[in-house]
Amino acid sequence: MNALSFAVAVPVGAWHPDLPKALASLSSQSVPLEVALLDASNDPRVIAAADACDLTFAYRRHGRDAGQAAAIAEGWSKTRSDIVGWLNADDRLTPGALAHVSSAFNKEPVTDIVYGGSDFVDAEGVRRGSHEQIADASALLLRSNIISQPSCFVRRAAVDAVGGLDEGLDYVMDWDLWLRLYNYGARFHRLADTLSEVYMGPGTKTAELNPKRLAEVFALVSRHAGLWGAFKSTLALSTETLAQRKEES
Repeated sequence: MNALSFAVAVPVGAWHPDLPKALASLSSQSVPLEVALLDASNDPRVIAAADACDLTFAYRRHGRDAGQAAAIAEGWSKTRSDIVGWLNADDRLTPGALAHVSSAFNKEPVTDIVYGGSDFVDAEGVRRGSHEQIADASALLLRSNIISQPSCFVRRAAVDAVGGLDEGLDYVMDWDLWLRLYNYGARFHRLADTLSEVYMGPGTKTAELNPKRLAEVFALVSRHAGLWGAFKSTLALSTETLAQRKEES
């Protein structure tokens, strides 16, 4: 069995108390791994957490950047591994997650993307549910982001073939990448395993409901599923986000 290597970019826009857990979840993985830390905050707490963790970073940068997508692309460009992904500072991988992904890629060498489930946790790390929208890759992806980003890993060659991340996007850079891969004919494989824990709470991008996020969703879906599909997707996003806020309060 081939020993696939992974490159995981960790973009940090601001200090989050879960960052040490995110880094620890990477250091505990049992596969060849390159980690690129892209810290736009230059916060002393981020620097201290990076210094204190057990990782030897393949690339580490503290200082301003052009945004999250640009930071992720920068991290990938500074690594060479076969499989790429990214992990935000407030998320973490589950134990053995990358070993499961590596096994799936090895069992099906033609697969381009492997993804799995995610649990939602609160600020104390208590599980509050799971990502119920995750589904097998299909035309549904044109209208709904059915792939959980922290639990998704892609062959570098496939990412390069579709032009990488769109660095102009702030909210839907993951969904946009999945769609371009899907339309390119890339092969997706969904695992039943839970591969990540995702913090859901105040301050997360997924909790934001602002004009820019809604505009990005509308533009993305309208390109792939038409204006009516974009309207329904944007309405659904607004309803889900407001319901989540009500539940958290």
